[in-house]
Amino acid sequence: MEEITKDEVFEVLSSSRRRLILYHLHRRGGRAVLRDLARDTAEVESDGDVDDDVVKRFYISLYQTHVPKLEEVGLVEYDSESKTVSLTDRIEEVEAILETETEPERRWALYYGALAVVGSALAVAQLLGVFPPATSIVFVATLLLLATFQYYETEVKQREYHFLEQLVSE
Repeated sequence: MEEITKDEVFEVLSSSRRRLILYHLHRRGGRAVLRDLARDTAEVESDGDVDDDVVKRFYISLYQTHVPKLEEVGLVEYDSESKTVSLTDRIEEVEAILETETEPERRWALYYGALAVVGSALAVAQLLGVFPPATSIVFVATLLLLATFQYYETEVKQREYHFLEQLVSE
């Protein structure tokens, strides 16, 4: 499949209903029954509880228009047997295009460089007998915490797709 273009992203996200579908799919772990998506979308658009007739109208709208549009650009897959909609990995391309990073990119090299300087000074101080060798444990623990935090920031948190929440908030 070809790379998704900005025009395709902006066209598919021009509908608030399609943005809500993507958001609710993400909130439901990337997969949901179409009827549940219709109810989620109806409740948001109607500001509260909705009856079955309203959900049915939303279901038809999602089934006939919005899910096919999202499927056309590869953001979702629809299984007609189980009537489920699944988010695809292409959502990562949308995130890259929108570049809605809420926090500036962390300067990991600077953090590790500072730790290298502190570690070198600590080693010299230990060789001179200023600090006991046990202080190395504190340094190693700090280094391990930083590496763990970097892993969380770059691998775990990155997959949370916060931009989907921003697309549906007013």
